[in-house]
Amino acid sequence: PLLGAIAEAQGRVADAIDAFEAAVRLKPEIVTAWVSLANLYRSDGNLEKALAACDAAEAGQPGRPDVMNARGQIHQVLGDWAAAEAAYKEALAATSEPTQQAPYATNLAGLAMVRGAPDAAAELGRAATAAAPGYAPAHNVLGAALLAQGEDEAAQAAFQRALELAPALIDAQVNLGTVLGRRRQWQAALDTFDRALALAPDSAEAWNNRGNVLHGMGRFDEAQAAFERAIDLAPDYADPHLNRGLLDLKLGRWAEGWSGFAKRWQTPQMVPFRRTWTAPEWDGAENPGATLFVHAEQGMGDTLQFVRYLPLAARRVGRVILECQPELIGLLSHMDGVDAVLPRSGATPAFDFQIALLDLPRVFATRPDTVPGNVPYLTPPASASVSVPGGAGLKVGLVWAGNPGNPADRTRSAGLAPLRPLLDVPGCTFYGLQHGETGGQIGNLGLGARIIDLGPQLTDFAATAALVAQLDLVISVCTSVAHLAGGLGAETWIVLSKDADWRWLLDQETTPWYPTARLFRQDTLDDWDELAGRVAGALADRASG
Repeated sequence: PLLGAIAEAQGRVADAIDAFEAAVRLKPEIVTAWVSLANLYRSDGNLEKALAACDAAEAGQPGRPDVMNARGQIHQVLGDWAAAEAAYKEALAATSEPTQQAPYATNLAGLAMVRGAPDAAAELGRAATAAAPGYAPAHNVLGAALLAQGEDEAAQAAFQRALELAPALIDAQVNLGTVLGRRRQWQAALDTFDRALALAPDSAEAWNNRGNVLHGMGRFDEAQAAFERAIDLAPDYADPHLNRGLLDLKLGRWAEGWSGFAKRWQTPQMVPFRRTWTAPEWDGAENPGATLFVHAEQGMGDTLQFVRYLPLAARRVGRVILECQPELIGLLSHMDGVDAVLPRSGATPAFDFQIALLDLPRVFATRPDTVPGNVPYLTPPASASVSVPGGAGLKVGLVWAGNPGNPADRTRSAGLAPLRPLLDVPGCTFYGLQHGETGGQIGNLGLGARIIDLGPQLTDFAATAALVAQLDLVISVCTSVAHLAGGLGAETWIVLSKDADWRWLLDQETTPWYPTARLFRQDTLDDWDELAGRVAGALADRASG
């Protein structure tokens, strides 16, 4: 066992396995050797042997928490999350000393993160750090949970504490670099990744996350090289494939980008949206007798942008069923090329093929010059009986914020206050198309006399579409109403962050997605004031013309 432990500490997995296997052949009753073998087999990818080693350890000494913990880690790799959770909880229950419980609580918190439950992970992480303040991995997993909750400053503090306790903890180095990048402390983030890569030059995660920072800095060639290095090191690691795909899409290299974008389904962030289907994915082939089930994903703006592909799909199959967000059903249920529109529920109708809505551009091999950009492809239903109050001059709808749950919201949402210069433009009547709590900014800023709030009438997107159709112009941040207005063929001005989403490409004032849209971009990241001044100048010209 001593030789095995030395080899394991030095990272020589194969030598360590050989040594521990020799030990248990001589003395099968050495339970610690079986536990070490279980962990080594797991790290080596031999999960069947790893479980067998757990069985041998359990037979020799039932109820050992380290055996239950090892079993939980194996089940987690296998994707059997219920079994992993049960094993970790058994390990916790078998240990009465709080400091000894910390590793098991930490693993349980890590499992919660994998399952897309950061609130539960944060609670477990706090318990683990309280029980064992000197256990670095507990601080690291707590930081990861806080980062997922949007608590960037607290997450950074947790990662820094983990590194104070264990400077060589690579996961904490990578996570610290990630949160520094999110906080746009670019150079500090790069320095952190450099330290991580000095310790672990073959860390695919460090290379991938460093690429994200370089992408955010606009150093696109270096970002691409970092993503490709991560892919070379770990070809099955989906994140760098996706990130390289997003970079390709942003730079207009859509032929290359869509395949990388398809890798999103294999990334941890898509776990809450991932589903299992028995029907095959549609590859675009003509099959006039087939029923195609198209399922929306993520945001409502994505759905509104990409439903343009449904009429194209309908020409190749017999029937198209769309599953989408409930708020969109009233608008999309009478759309051309759609035979039925359903909300997502436990049951789905019979179908022959299925595809995620955002995979349709890949199926149709869309490039910037082949976007199906004919508008309107959306129309307000006749049943939407809402009306815009009268006003003098140009009728302008305003949208200043997106869904706060979107990870990019801090970048894309301006808020109403920076857009106040628009309200000083003469010859316009302004209407608030802002849904939800952020619509309250009208009252909070004392602007009720300058903006007519249409929020109470925004009951669903059918109603919103009917209101947009009665306006002369919509000015919106990058959110669902911008896509709605563009799809309706309404005159639309979209105000964008300097680090805008891939779909708006780079440095363009127009977009192939919406021929009636005009793009206004920040010159400096987060500087909405300067952008609002430019938009106000353009609005003055529009109102006077």
